[in-house]
Order: sequence, then C-alpha cells, then structure tokens
Amino acid sequence: MPLCRPIDTHGHPIFLIGMMGSGKTTVGKELSRLTGLPLLDMDSIIEEQIGKSIPEIFRDSGEAHFRALETALLRYIEKNPASPAGPAIISTGGGVVLSPINREIMKRVGFVVWLDVDTEAVIERTSRASNRPLLNTENRQAVIDNLIAQRAPLYEDAAHLRIETAQLEVLAVVDVVHDAAVEFFSHSES
Repeated sequence: MPLCRPIDTHGHPIFLIGMMGSGKTTVGKELSRLTGLPLLDMDSIIEEQIGKSIPEIFRDSGEAHFRALETALLRYIEKNPASPAGPAIISTGGGVVLSPINREIMKRVGFVVWLDVDTEAVIERTSRASNRPLLNTENRQAVIDNLIAQRAPLYEDAAHLRIETAQLEVLAVVDVVHDAAVEFFSHSES
C-alpha cells in the first residue's frame, strides 16, 4: 500500500459504524495514516466534553443520556462541518445507529461505512475490555447475539457501504474503504 493516498471528500467526513470490536478504531487509524485525514473518535470527544468515561456516563446518567450526547455531537458536526470534523474519519460508538436521527445525519453529512462482524469476532476482540458497559454481564454471547440482531438492520439503513471484517486483514479493509470513498466522493457535489 502506498505511503499516502489522499481522498478529496469535499469537506465531508467518513463515518465508521459497526458493533464494538468490529475494527472501527483500528481501521480508522490505518485509514487516517493512508489518507492524511484526521481520525476523530466520537466516544473520546464525548468523554472529553463531559469529563467522564463512557462507563461513568452510563452509570451516572443512563444509556438514554449518552445516546442524546451522540445526537448532539452529530448535530454539531452537521452544522459546523469545518470543526471538529470537516474532512475527517469519524469512528462512532456501536449504538450510534439506534437513533433514526443519527442515521439520517451521518448519511446526509458524509460517507458511512459499516464494518460488519460476527458474534465470535466480537467476543474475541472484546474479551479483555472492561470499558464496555453493555458487556458487563454473565452471558456475553447472548448479549452480543441480541445486539447484533437488533442493530444489523439499523447499520444497513445507515450505511453506504458494508464490509464483513471478520476474515479480512486490516489493510485489506482499509483499501476497500479508501477505494469506495474515492468513488463515492467523485460522484458527490462539492
């Protein structure tokens, strides 16, 4: 893979969506390195703005409050495309698609890529994570199966592109995202 392959996004972000453990952060870092676009993590932005970790927000204020914070951030990105996002790669939280408003904003504002993954990969990739509030349970597999069943149609609704990541190397996923983004933005208006 060449050192740098910039994308002219016409000032719009590339959103990476998918389940926890789907590779959003890993793919985002490599895509950022390849394109020169900054990587922004929605969870990190929310943590910084609120001054609490995601598990603390869930514990202190509940999931509905956290989801409202995601929507507020997406509305901010939509109204202020030059800041904080502009042309950037944005790694979202796994549940960002639960809100129809969030799905609409992401699809309207940028190029949305669904990194799809199966239950086994989610279990393997999140097995040592302690910062996943929805997985703090005895039966992680049942929770993950349920989350995937609930969210898959929502990811599909939000996405311009779906990539099954479980059997692909990170750089192969990055290559597919890059080429699809180039194609997408070459047909969009500036």
